[in-house]
Amino acid sequence: MAMTTFPPIALPSRRPPLTFRQLLMAYIALTLLPYLWSLAQGLEVRGPYQLLLTMLNIAMFAALLAQYPLSGRIAAVTRIAGVDNGMHLHRKAGEIVGLFFLLHPLLIVAPRFFIAPQKASADLWSSITTGEASTGAFAWSIMTVFVLMSMYREKLKLGYEAWRISHGVALAAVAILGTDHAVSVGRHGRYNGWFDFMWIVLCVFAVAIVAYTYFVRPVLQKKRPFKVVDVQKVSSSDWSLTLEKDGDFPFAYDAGQFLWINTSGNPFMRTEHPFSLASSPTSLPRLSFIIRELGDYTAKLSSLKQGQRVYVDGPYGVFTLNGHSAEGIALIAGGAGIGPILGLLRQLQDLQDARPIRLIYGNRNAEQMVFQDEILTAEDSLSDFKQTLVLEQPSPVMVARPGFISQALLEEQFSSEQQGTWLFYVCGPPVMVDAVASSLRKIGVPEHRIVFERLSFG
Repeated sequence: MAMTTFPPIALPSRRPPLTFRQLLMAYIALTLLPYLWSLAQGLEVRGPYQLLLTMLNIAMFAALLAQYPLSGRIAAVTRIAGVDNGMHLHRKAGEIVGLFFLLHPLLIVAPRFFIAPQKASADLWSSITTGEASTGAFAWSIMTVFVLMSMYREKLKLGYEAWRISHGVALAAVAILGTDHAVSVGRHGRYNGWFDFMWIVLCVFAVAIVAYTYFVRPVLQKKRPFKVVDVQKVSSSDWSLTLEKDGDFPFAYDAGQFLWINTSGNPFMRTEHPFSLASSPTSLPRLSFIIRELGDYTAKLSSLKQGQRVYVDGPYGVFTLNGHSAEGIALIAGGAGIGPILGLLRQLQDLQDARPIRLIYGNRNAEQMVFQDEILTAEDSLSDFKQTLVLEQPSPVMVARPGFISQALLEEQFSSEQQGTWLFYVCGPPVMVDAVASSLRKIGVPEHRIVFERLSFG
């Protein structure tokens, strides 16, 4: 029997974000530009070690300043980079940049330990304590504290809100102090006025992003308030939250995107938390979310009151149907990842999409499965839709595959032809997403046909 094929369908065109590899290459290229410019302006460096150290100093400081647009929720950046990839690169690059700047004073005097070891310790101390290096020393101290806080955040029991506030303030301080150090200390920071001007402009841009986040964005949020319509427990560990626009203002989103939600009643309070939308755009003026209770803020969801005013920032994310075309859609959800996946499914229902659609939904136990009645109804309303449940703990009341969403299961569910022509949407905890994405690549799914989102921003 010949296989029925459907014409690829794409919603309004929107360029898919860069893959992580593409974003990483672009990030590296951008951080090397200042160094290449310094060479073009006639920077002279003596010896291979000084050449390498100068390149690293300039590139790493550029990388530090480039951290701000990656994490600053700048719409133009998130559309190109994708929020998930951007935050992943922000974390990984931050670890490398932080480590380099902790070693920065030692790297400067390292040759002394070989040429004149008896003077090396004094030179190291002098490089940190001299008056002209004071701003660099302050930046280094702040960076040291910040790195230690990052490493021991869980042991310190530092709350998410406190972490975000200290994160923004510390990075802004490091940018200002580091820029002053770069333009006032060292040959490559003082030889060319245009080079110094570049650092100052980049620093102003980075600090402006922090200022916008803390002062301007809350003012804009206050002009478009939402209110709580309903909040209820829908599984042993998940809540359903419904919000509604509290006024007449423009607001649009795509299924699969996410918002930062502030329930404090004051948009200037840095108590936002990111949650993925579980609704289709046709549900406006209402928005719905499926939120897993994981402690901290999510444990307090039951305290939300009907009619309570909340503020949102967004939408963000490119975990959407827009700009993609495929002959079939695979939706793969782990745990709370069912939220945005359900949003995509609801939009596909609204479109009465005729393509084959498959949902693989995994959880620890049957009590954590949500909206099964609605999903079963979708099997009747869509022309070719099927769901496969996966449970770590088998249940006598639910038909499900035992174990995890494994490579063997994926290979069984999707033929070789489907692996090359379908789109695979994967959402859930980072470990689950990375494992499933890796399994998809191993069975032959091209990288550009895997769209994923990790549920982690802490």
